[in-house]
Amino acid sequence: MKVNSAMKCPNCGKDVAKGFTCPSCGIDIYIFTKAVNVSIRLYNAALEAAHIQDLSHAAALLEQSLAFDKQNIDARNLLGLIQAEIGHIADAMKHWIISVSIVPQDNIASDYIQYFQKHARLLEKYNDAIRMYNQSLQYLKQGSEDLAIIQLKKCLDVNPNLLDAYHLMTLCCLKDNNHKRALHFIELALRKDCKNDLALLYLKELGDEKHLSFKKEKSWVKKEDAPETNILKRTDEAPPMPRYKRSEKKSDPLLDKKDFIVFVFGMIATATIWIFLISPALQDEKDQTIAQLQEKVESYAGKTNLSPEEVAKLCEKAVILEQENKQLRSEETKQAHMELLATAVSLLHDKQYEACAETLAQIDTLGFEKEDIQKYEQTKAEAFEKAAESLYAKGEAAMKNHQYTQAKTHFETVLQYTTATDLNGNSYYYLGQIAQMNEDFENAKTYYQKVIKEFPNTTLVEKAKAALQDLEKDTTS
Repeated sequence: MKVNSAMKCPNCGKDVAKGFTCPSCGIDIYIFTKAVNVSIRLYNAALEAAHIQDLSHAAALLEQSLAFDKQNIDARNLLGLIQAEIGHIADAMKHWIISVSIVPQDNIASDYIQYFQKHARLLEKYNDAIRMYNQSLQYLKQGSEDLAIIQLKKCLDVNPNLLDAYHLMTLCCLKDNNHKRALHFIELALRKDCKNDLALLYLKELGDEKHLSFKKEKSWVKKEDAPETNILKRTDEAPPMPRYKRSEKKSDPLLDKKDFIVFVFGMIATATIWIFLISPALQDEKDQTIAQLQEKVESYAGKTNLSPEEVAKLCEKAVILEQENKQLRSEETKQAHMELLATAVSLLHDKQYEACAETLAQIDTLGFEKEDIQKYEQTKAEAFEKAAESLYAKGEAAMKNHQYTQAKTHFETVLQYTTATDLNGNSYYYLGQIAQMNEDFENAKTYYQKVIKEFPNTTLVEKAKAALQDLEKDTTS
C-alpha cells in the first residue's frame, strides 16, 4: 500500500510525499490512521448507545475511543456529557477542559465550561450532593441505615442525576427488606441508564424483571411529542442544567481551633462584664434616683415646702426614669442574647452542632432586629438538623449497647430539634420500645399510636401495629 502524495500526516499536518513514515515527526502513518479510524468507529458506536440511554456502555466505548486517539474531542465532549448526565460533574469538567486545551477555537466544550463559570453556585450545589452521598456512606459503615437514607433523599433532591445515589438507596432498601421501594429506585436507575450492570444485578436478586414494563416499551427512546429529556442527542448540544436552588454558602472559619477558643471565651467575658459590672452600675444609679423621688413624694403627706405642681413634676419624672430603667434592663437582656447568638454562629462554623443547638435554645429573640432574627433562624435551621442527626445516631448506638436511659434522652432531644418525618417517626418508635421494656405501657401505647397516626406512609406503621398487639397481650396476660 502506498500513501497518496497529497496526504497529510494526521499527527503533525506535514505533507507526506511517499512511504509510510512522516519525514517531520517520524510517526507510522498507516498505524496512526488505523488507530484514528478505530477511535471514530468506537465513538459512533457510543453515540448510538447514548441515543438509547445505554450510558454505561457508551461511556466504556468512549474510554476505548480515547485510548486509541486522545485528541478525539468529539469522543471526549460526549464522555463529558454522559458524566454530567449521571451526576459526575467534576469528571465532566475534566474532560471538557482537556478538550479545550487540545482545540481552543470553535469547541462546544468551551460553552459547557462557561455555563458553569457563570453559575458557580450550581457547582456548589452538586458538591453538596456529593458531600451528602459520602456522608450516607459513613452512616452505612456505622450501621445507621435510617440516617443514610435521610442523607440520600437530600442528595437526590439536590442532584437527581446522581446515579450512584440511586444504587446506594437501593442497597439501603434491600437491607431494610423493603423490596417494593428498592424496585422503585432500580427502575429510576434503569430509566437513566437502561443497561446499568449494578441495577440489573439488584434486579436479578429481586427476581422482578417482569415488573419493568418500560424495558419492553423502550421508553428511553425519544418520541416526537415527548418533552426533551435526553441531553445526548448530539455532541454539539450543551447539557441542560437542573433548576437552581440556592444553598447558603458556609464561610470558612477565620480562626484556628486555639484562636477560636480564645475568641469564644473573650465574647463570654465581655458579656459577663456588661451584665455584672457596667449594666448594674447604671441601673443602681437610676434606682437611687427613683427611690429619692419616691421619698419626696411620700414626704408630701406631711409638712412640705413643695407645691402640688412640683410634686406632679416629680411623679412624672419618676415614671420616665422607671421606663428608662426597664428599657435599660431590656437592652441588657438583648445584648446578652446577642452575645449568645454570636457564640452559636461560631460553634456552627466549628461544626459543634449539639453545643450550637443548646446555645440557640437559650436565646430569646425579643427586641432583635430583622437581620438578627434572620441570622438566628438560619443558624437554628442548620444546627438543629445536624444536632438531631448526631443525637439520633447516638440514640441508635445506645440502643444497641442496651443503654436505654441515655437512648431515651437522645431521642427526646431529637424530637425537640427536628420535624423531619424519618427521624421523628423512628424516635417515637424507639421511645415506645424503651417505655415497653420499662413496663410503662401507657406511654408505650402513646408513642406507637403517634407513629401510626402521624407517619402513615412509612414502613414503621406495621412495626408499630405489631408492637401494639404484643403490648395488648402483655397487659391482658
